[in-house]
Amino acid sequence: MAWLIGNRCVRCNRKRTKAKFEGLPTCGACELRIRAARETKRRCPIDGAEMEKEVIHNVIVDRCRACSGVWLDGGELDLLRKAIQAGAGGDFTMGLVIGMGGGMAPGH
Repeated sequence: MAWLIGNRCVRCNRKRTKAKFEGLPTCGACELRIRAARETKRRCPIDGAEMEKEVIHNVIVDRCRACSGVWLDGGELDLLRKAIQAGAGGDFTMGLVIGMGGGMAPGH
């Protein structure tokens, strides 16, 4: 029956998945966390602090805890916009994406 519903993710042991990452059953969320942890850490272009990797709506972004700056790689802004349009965005993400796109969040 595992072929029909998939195996449990070997990383989190919570979700069932048919997907594999490095040959092991791995859910999408765990794969993204692994990929984020493996990416090279960047320095914030504003204050030089080391930025942390975060997964927001299945997109890996770099965030500076010191100045709250966010760095997106090419194409990631469009991916976040599409996630919001698909109904996955909350107020924080909507404001983040609208603000980065040069506009202002609704009501501001």
